[in-house]
Amino acid sequence: MESAINHYPEAPSVGLIKAKNSFLHPRILTGHAKTFYLFKMWVNISFYSIIRYPNPIHLFKIVKRLLEHKKHYTVNNSYNKLSYVDGRVYFSLNNNGWPSNHFIRPIAIEAKEAIHKNVSHFENLRMVLIAFTKKCPLFCEHCYEGPELNKKDTLSLEDHKKILKKLQKTGISLFHFGGGDPMSKVNELIELIDSAEKTADFWIYTSGFNFTEINALRLKQAGLTGVSISLDHHLPEYHNKFRRHTEAFNWVKLAAANALKVKLVITLSICVTREYCNTGNLFSYLELARELGASFIQLLEPRAVGNYAGKDVSLTSEHETILEHFFTEANTQTQYKLHPIVLYPAYFQRRSGCPGAGSKFLFIDTDGYMRSCPFCRNKKTHILDDDHEVSIQEMKNEGCGKYSTLY
Repeated sequence: MESAINHYPEAPSVGLIKAKNSFLHPRILTGHAKTFYLFKMWVNISFYSIIRYPNPIHLFKIVKRLLEHKKHYTVNNSYNKLSYVDGRVYFSLNNNGWPSNHFIRPIAIEAKEAIHKNVSHFENLRMVLIAFTKKCPLFCEHCYEGPELNKKDTLSLEDHKKILKKLQKTGISLFHFGGGDPMSKVNELIELIDSAEKTADFWIYTSGFNFTEINALRLKQAGLTGVSISLDHHLPEYHNKFRRHTEAFNWVKLAAANALKVKLVITLSICVTREYCNTGNLFSYLELARELGASFIQLLEPRAVGNYAGKDVSLTSEHETILEHFFTEANTQTQYKLHPIVLYPAYFQRRSGCPGAGSKFLFIDTDGYMRSCPFCRNKKTHILDDDHEVSIQEMKNEGCGKYSTLY
């Protein structure tokens, strides 16, 4: 397990936020606290279902479908933790926080499918990632948008408002904004989120650039739910090297501190390269994430696209085993019960299939064209065109380039 080559030095912990600021940190729910909130959540869902669907036959069909659906996301997994931030409970950055009206929305769609069998491809989407801008102050080693960075944006703010309005009209309740780095156009980003219907959770992906305290507050007031900050090493010099900027690590620290102050949910996302992938590095990263106040860590595997195009960067089965061991240990062992929840999408994709390719997730690139995901570069129709059912069906037929499709 430990034999994977490591070219980076390891560190047991990096103390960046002092204990006196611990009151700012998210509350990690375990044990009885987790059970209490899950019980309240299921009572809420049960009341909604019974009132909305009084027909017992319909209710049986709905429960059966929900249980089948649940299997796709809980295979060989038993999270012992939830995150509690600003009055809401979160399972991950890819699910709506509870309580909220839009938390119920995916359940309502599954219910409609179970009873009526007439849910459109568009309506069935759970989350949409929108590449908000090509602008970025970095040129990171692994960037999937490398060839497009800092070209002229073709979509205006008004275009983005139309896109968001169109998607929200279908009932989609979870949006992620990426780039480039959306904080490169923070004023337009704030105006966009502020203009949206408050029937969804909104997240951004950022390097931490320009995530000042005032910008964090403005984003929170506009309706931002959380921020996914890219951190690709627990040691500053190596993160800066990977991100090709001497201030990259400092941006992460400041962004996390400012997000905490305004009670945004924090995810730290890491591209786990072969060089980084060993148990010592991963648990050092987990400790740093706890000190930075993160609710979640997202483990991403490198893909041969963008700046990695044509390169042999895929993880070996040995690396995958190391990541799966870390994922399980960090989420279930008592000594890590107050550490951030580790999210590892590839773990589920290898077992249950990819939710992208128009199945549950859609990517809209910086020019407004639909794609299966940031890594499957199968360009389809423009999002502002009239009909997308054919394009999404084509995505489903083509499937994911690496994993089987979820449905």
